[in-house]
Amino acid sequence: MTERLYYGDSYLTEFDAEVVDVREIGGRQGVVLDRTAFYPTSGGQPFDTGVLGATRVVDVVDEDAGTILHLVEGQVPRERVTGRIDWARRFEHMQQHTGQHVLSAAFDRLYDVRTVSFHLGAVSATIDLAREVSAAEMAQVEDAANKIVWEDRPVTIRFVEADNAASLPLRKESGRTGTLRIVDIDGVDVSACGGTHVARTGAVGVIAVSSW
Repeated sequence: MTERLYYGDSYLTEFDAEVVDVREIGGRQGVVLDRTAFYPTSGGQPFDTGVLGATRVVDVVDEDAGTILHLVEGQVPRERVTGRIDWARRFEHMQQHTGQHVLSAAFDRLYDVRTVSFHLGAVSATIDLAREVSAAEMAQVEDAANKIVWEDRPVTIRFVEADNAASLPLRKESGRTGTLRIVDIDGVDVSACGGTHVARTGAVGVIAVSSW
């Protein structure tokens, strides 16, 4: 198992770790560390990029065994190494992911429209809703989401056992077992989520719906 440092601190951009395994995957070299701040592609959020020492990390994979594989280009590190995250890419994903929570919560609260899935991209995000919405509904949801951003509400992380999650006002029921990571946007949204998020909604910036 790889210790996931981003679970506790999305703002962590530099860390030290031990190399525990090196292997080739599809013609590329992969490195497994005992701990990492690199986010792997998971749950609609793309992977982080950065470096391990002087070696470029070009992809990050969440393996079934609970380990995280860092695919690299260049000399493969084999001992203790310092990892550094590309902050601009990480922060963009943090803004988008938190913004998605805010927007999905607004759809849910105003019109009881559930978000089925979402995908973060390089500069924008998409969400799939359970039904079509009108232009008037979209405008009201967009305004409500931006009001939450401007209120600069705190975004906190906590961990609970799945058996205790039933007592929480989760926007969407989680099918996971064991310990759940809960993202709580104060007074707005409570969701089980493993992604990276900003610390306050004000850091999201303007939420603009460009098309639907």
